[in-house]
Amino acid sequence: MIIGTVVTMSGLPKAILMANSVKQHMPHVKIAVCVVEENISKDGYLPEIDRIFTAKELSDYVGFKDFERYIFKFNSLQCAAAMKGQLIKYLLEAYPEEQHIVYFDPTMYVFKPLTELEQMLSHYDVVLTPHHLEPSEPWDCSREIGTLQDGTFHSGLVAVKNSQEGRSFANWWLNIIAGDFEGQSNTIFTDQPYLNFVPAYFNAGILRHPGYQLAFWNLHESSRKLYQENGQYLLTNRVPLCCTNLSNFLGLLDYCLEKLVPDHTTYTILWNDYKEWLSHMIPLSD
Repeated sequence: MIIGTVVTMSGLPKAILMANSVKQHMPHVKIAVCVVEENISKDGYLPEIDRIFTAKELSDYVGFKDFERYIFKFNSLQCAAAMKGQLIKYLLEAYPEEQHIVYFDPTMYVFKPLTELEQMLSHYDVVLTPHHLEPSEPWDCSREIGTLQDGTFHSGLVAVKNSQEGRSFANWWLNIIAGDFEGQSNTIFTDQPYLNFVPAYFNAGILRHPGYQLAFWNLHESSRKLYQENGQYLLTNRVPLCCTNLSNFLGLLDYCLEKLVPDHTTYTILWNDYKEWLSHMIPLSD
């Protein structure tokens, strides 16, 4: 398995923390990091990162034309989103011996081997994780309305088998994200809404395990109540926490912790620990 991510230089410490969490539980997994900026030093990175390269190098490898014109259309957040398809295509081609390619947001943190994800890739060529596993209350459909715009599936975790079907998906996603056609998605998350089509277009599976992608957008769900037992993070019905996405986009994680789980301190402790770990990371210079 290879896990890849895309970051700006300012987000690189988060990618290193993500890589460290992966290596603790799956030391055999390779970590590849694509940095959006062109001028980076490749010396001094922690050993958890197996390969680091720039977005320009990646685009040149996959034969993507007019990279500069393409990338300058986006803000820093969108730049990372815009490169996900290219990264998956690159990893599928550059590592033909690896059967499983996974895109992770740099804000992901892993707590156990991703066994369920690997098992699904033995049956499907693409595996997606939905934003929500439970419908909202009948009187409040605001989450569903927002998700219709942003996409049913979260692009912070997308797994692809190194197969003809998997490569077809990567090519399709790359091209549709990069499309310059009228009516292209203009949401903040330029890559994400298109994933709605994947279960119809490809041999895709939906990972409905609540222990994947615990994040601010699903903290309200009854199956994702977090607690700790004997040093292990568990969810409702003793389901193990596999990985969490500690994105605090627009301060929404702080907001949701205060509003949705004010008396439930386990995730707050985890979030505070993560911020403490991140504060000890030394920013890496260009």
